[in-house]
Amino acid sequence: MNNKILLIILVGLMVVYGLSRLFSGKQEGTFSTELIKVDTSAIASIVLNPKGEGAQPFTIKRAENQWLATQNELTVKADRDAVQELLQALTLIKTQYIAAKGKEEQAGYEVEEGLGHRVQAYNKSGKLLEDFIVGRFEVDQQMRSITSFIRLTGQNEIYAVDGMQTMPLGRAFEEYRTRELIKMKREMEVTAFEYQLADSLIQFQKTPSGWHVGDLQLDSMKVEDYLNFLRNVSGENFADDFDELRASQYPQQQLTMKGNNIPAPFEVVVYQDTTRELPFVMRSNYNPHTFFASDSAWVAQRLFTPVAFFLE
Repeated sequence: MNNKILLIILVGLMVVYGLSRLFSGKQEGTFSTELIKVDTSAIASIVLNPKGEGAQPFTIKRAENQWLATQNELTVKADRDAVQELLQALTLIKTQYIAAKGKEEQAGYEVEEGLGHRVQAYNKSGKLLEDFIVGRFEVDQQMRSITSFIRLTGQNEIYAVDGMQTMPLGRAFEEYRTRELIKMKREMEVTAFEYQLADSLIQFQKTPSGWHVGDLQLDSMKVEDYLNFLRNVSGENFADDFDELRASQYPQQQLTMKGNNIPAPFEVVVYQDTTRELPFVMRSNYNPHTFFASDSAWVAQRLFTPVAFFLE
């Protein structure tokens, strides 16, 4: 009887042991959902190679207190929000499931090199932190979900991930370019500005009694409305083909603003090139490496508003 009891206890212990090994084995083999996880503070540059015929790779690079975007010979200030969304996407991308494992299936998921959008992140020493390809998207209207597919470079597994996580990774170079022409901080206050026109200089001055041009009293509310617009101005059309070396040959106008808490005056120079579809090209010292094209109406009404408009 005692032997039977001992046998039952022994069998029970073996079952418990076997089950514990079984479940612990499953736990050890559990699929990790963390596919891409980067410490963004360690990222010094990101090389983005967009998909599509003729698409050119470009680089987003950290430079002191800003990010720069470079494509071929063009280097410009990068849009802060777009870069932040890119970095946020690299913080953590979780896998939903493995969609395929075969190399022959890469083309169908558009994760084959040259078909997808390749992302490479480096630290300041040039060490490669992440290297992967984002492929096609699948939209499930019924489930209201988007799935995208990723392959780590050098591996064959194709992972399905939440498509919303990868949206910022597929942006074109143009979407990383800042369109800011003027951007003032909250504490900045303009107390004087001037128009340097082709044949005249018009100076506006804020005094205790309001805004003036010389002895001419202006409607201060209208002037302040004008200046409020200029606190945050963006260009719409890039003019990368504008020949900077020939800029001095074109007729020019300049808007200059200075005041309290403005260390250096804001300056916007406008060139007129009648051979262009949009004949006015502008550049500011706030974003000095970018030229914007515009029509005459915008320049005349928004930048160089006529003095008559400010009269009471």
